[in-house]
Amino acid sequence: MSDSSDTRRKKRRAPIKRDFDPARWAHVIFFVLGAAAGWVLVNAVDDIWAMTFDYYPQVGRATDLKSSAIGISIALIGTVYAWRRKDYFKFCTEVVTEISQVTWPTRAEIRANTGIVIMVTLICSLILFGMDQIWSYSTNLLYGI
Repeated sequence: MSDSSDTRRKKRRAPIKRDFDPARWAHVIFFVLGAAAGWVLVNAVDDIWAMTFDYYPQVGRATDLKSSAIGISIALIGTVYAWRRKDYFKFCTEVVTEISQVTWPTRAEIRANTGIVIMVTLICSLILFGMDQIWSYSTNLLYGI
């Protein structure tokens, strides 16, 4: 019994190495942008409906269900339309391919560059502080005459 369980453990499959597929990431991008558009449009429809109700009360108050349904429907239609357009999808896959070729900095490079930015900011701040003090002193002398 223990022999069979040992052989099962040994015969585990190696992890599947997947090739980079920009189309998969393009689908993710369309989904995320569609969800974000849905959130924005739900809030926009709710706000527009509230402004319309202020001027035309006969329209009636917006319910959460109505504004959500309208906003999500508009976002869904727009996302599906953009998703099915070949030129939009091709552009998105090209962007994903280009981003995959970016060489990202290492942690040490980020730390070093952050230190440089902080030092340059401090130096510029001291220079501006000195110039401000000189200008303030000179204008006080001029106005004091």
